[in-house]
Amino acid sequence: MFLLIILVYIIIGIIEILPLIKRNQKKELAVYLITFISAFVISLLLSLGVKIPSPAKPLEKAVKAIINI
Repeated sequence: MFLLIILVYIIIGIIEILPLIKRNQKKELAVYLITFISAFVISLLLSLGVKIPSPAKPLEKAVKAIINI
């Protein structure tokens, strides 16, 4: 499963990232790469059986801190 995930991400990366590089879209490429790498790492961790905590509670605390509830 581990190798399949790597293979799929390589294929998706080639299909999605190369056009951004060719069109010289640096900002879009940066945002895409951050999202892409984050999803890749999470996918690999899940395939290895690592339990990933939910981000709901920290996000709730951050929103409450911003809007002062």
